[in-house]
Amino acid sequence: MGILPYWDKNVDLEIVPWIPYGVDFTPVSVNTLHSEQIGRIARIALELDSELLCLEGMTTGQVGSLFREKLILPDDRTSLVPGFSMVFAYSRPMEAFLGIFAEAFPGISAGLSLCGVWDRTMLVDECKVIVLVSDSPLFNEEGCLDALSELLEKSPAADSGMRNSFFAEQFGYRRFSIPFETDDVTELCITKVLFDFEFEATRQIVGPAPEVAFPNHSFKGIH
Repeated sequence: MGILPYWDKNVDLEIVPWIPYGVDFTPVSVNTLHSEQIGRIARIALELDSELLCLEGMTTGQVGSLFREKLILPDDRTSLVPGFSMVFAYSRPMEAFLGIFAEAFPGISAGLSLCGVWDRTMLVDECKVIVLVSDSPLFNEEGCLDALSELLEKSPAADSGMRNSFFAEQFGYRRFSIPFETDDVTELCITKVLFDFEFEATRQIVGPAPEVAFPNHSFKGIH
């Protein structure tokens, strides 16, 4: 059982066609185009095996490494959507951290959701994410970001040598999806191997799998 609850709604993020999704170069420095504070949050998120995907608020605007056009064109950052939300790629350390933060900071809630990343009408990816959402449209965005940045700076990840963010900046951050059914990719692989064993044992008793076609000669003489 995890720390955070599952939201009953999914999240959809639509990215512009010219943004490469699989490999993201300079995922930290691109966020510093908005502010040093957002850059620090993005940097330490990588050290927690997570990633700042998107931040949206009436004061802050819409920013994040998946929305580079908003960062490169400052006049296009504004958001008319009331309230405040942040979307992070899932990791267990980030879930634990944001669970504590949501309990400590008033007016914010945290939960888990399935996020669909869209390029126009094409579904590029589906991944498990952590979402921070304000409880009221009149939310203190600046205070929230200040507190989040300060707590991240004090976390053990801030003193880890910044290995993940350094290599992400130098060589590109290679994204991969964490399945929604499990948080452990190794566990998922083991489950698949066990399923294959079980399927093979079952097939020896009940016969070929339904997707396997019967030989044509089996139907000779049957009308």
